[in-house]
Amino acid sequence: MSLIVFDFDGTLADTIPAISAAVNAALTTLGYPTRDGEHIRRSVGDGARTLCRRVLPDELYDDEAALDRLAEVYHNAAKEYFGITDTPYDGFYEVTDELLRRGYTLAVYSNKPDVFVSTLVNKLFPDGRFALARGAMAGIPVKPAPDGLLEICRTLGFSIDDTTMVGDGDTDVAVAKNAGAKCVAVTWGFRTRAELEAAGGEVFADSPYELLDIFK
Repeated sequence: MSLIVFDFDGTLADTIPAISAAVNAALTTLGYPTRDGEHIRRSVGDGARTLCRRVLPDELYDDEAALDRLAEVYHNAAKEYFGITDTPYDGFYEVTDELLRRGYTLAVYSNKPDVFVSTLVNKLFPDGRFALARGAMAGIPVKPAPDGLLEICRTLGFSIDDTTMVGDGDTDVAVAKNAGAKCVAVTWGFRTRAELEAAGGEVFADSPYELLDIFK
């Protein structure tokens, strides 16, 4: 059978309220202007450090010392606010139930810090339906580098040829390509269909239930 690996932010759940609260708390702590939700939505997907760089005041974009300070403060703020996310997108309980019934193995791979991913997946899906949930980990490059996705395959005993990455971001399309996996790009998250097509997306789902038409 096959392995389906889901991204988390924008794929399984809308985490923008939680991320925005943490980002703006960190910016305020350091005396920087806050960012609106749309700017933050466009900034997520490539890991917490890249998110912090993108929300810094424009004149500090290349200031590594300022980035280091914001990344530290943001990580501490995220510990407080990440629990705002308390439900998945509508349909995911039913869709994942059916995928499991059809014999698929399910996993989660996100660029969100690993501790937050495992905690949120256990909170939103406490019945253990995901065989593995991984986020950004020390020593493993974040998506779109293929390392983390390949490690998930090895851990669960699947060939990359039998693996599909499901995600809403250009990084999800890219990590699938870089690893040699298949990809389903979803359009209900943080990137538009046009952006996903520009990244190389070819197979699309416009709602969680459409995944059942793709994974027979």
